[in-house]
Amino acid sequence: MAKEFLLMSRSADLVDQLTASCKKARWQLTQITTPTGLVVALEQRPVAGVWWDLSQVSLDTTIATMTLIRQQLTGPIMVLAPELTDRIQRKLFSAQVDDVIPLPVEERGFRARVSQRLWLYRHVKFATATTPREPAPTAVIATSDWTIDQANYTVKKAGQPVELTPKEFQLLSYLINHRNQVLSREQLVSGVWGYDLLASSRIVDIHISHLRDKLEDDPHKPAHLLTVRGFGYKFV
Repeated sequence: MAKEFLLMSRSADLVDQLTASCKKARWQLTQITTPTGLVVALEQRPVAGVWWDLSQVSLDTTIATMTLIRQQLTGPIMVLAPELTDRIQRKLFSAQVDDVIPLPVEERGFRARVSQRLWLYRHVKFATATTPREPAPTAVIATSDWTIDQANYTVKKAGQPVELTPKEFQLLSYLINHRNQVLSREQLVSGVWGYDLLASSRIVDIHISHLRDKLEDDPHKPAHLLTVRGFGYKFV
């Protein structure tokens, strides 16, 4: 199976250039146009690495997103930057970016650097420590026709298993553990993702929508995952 990379960029020229370069290396490239879209895409499937076009977004948004996805991705994160100052590089490397590459991209050198990073990730064992955000007060929650087993990470509806992504499950568990409490989008991002990501409301809204589609009888009139207009969400 070809290695898939995600490119966060809205530059048609850059996408075309790197798509052609990937074909030569027998890699697959998928374009993502927003930081939020990138975070969501990483929830859906594993990828070999992420390439980020810094000319498309601010440095602050880049740092916030890099810090967040670093926890999700065991693979190289490479930033393509139109300007390389010491300050920019220090900030990016402090966010655990693997490499910073000047724009415009020199194709052969770029492929060589990507290949070297892939080799490094294959040959170095990365220890990943998972620290639970907070203990769940109850291992199994049953409500209506939902059964949520927080110890075994399973969800059933009417006795049938429901497939959730890891972040969808974490978000559902967090809401359940704070049931009947109104939680802002910022609280949910901090509690589930562990970082105050810019434009966080969109990420929360997307995941809530997915949970409703999978669990609510009528996603447009949810019975449990409720919107509190102007503030956030609550589980009842």
